[in-house]
Amino acid sequence: ATAKLGVVGGTVYFTAKEGLWGNSKETNDAYKRLKSKTLDEWLPASVDMKPSTSKKLVSKPLMQKKEETPAVKSQQPSQYNACVNTVFKTLADLPETVPVKVNSVVTYFKNLG
Repeated sequence: ATAKLGVVGGTVYFTAKEGLWGNSKETNDAYKRLKSKTLDEWLPASVDMKPSTSKKLVSKPLMQKKEETPAVKSQQPSQYNACVNTVFKTLADLPETVPVKVNSVVTYFKNLG
């Protein structure tokens, strides 16, 4: 639970710092800044992004194409629609859920101290 709170808190802090929660101009500027950076610019130098070539970890070629499963392929449109509906329902519910979640986080940290 503490790790989840840390991730959520860090995400909220980062997005607020970048201006994502500001007015439309600040949000547009934040989007342009975020889009203009590469992954190497975001990650610290200590993170190694090179793929591993160890034979113990990679038993098959990395670029091998997987066979498509007809049963899964036929379900993709309905699964996509369900995902889109869930995303938009979540976005629509944000004005009600964010204050409740923020209050629970504040209460959690007050109880720690």
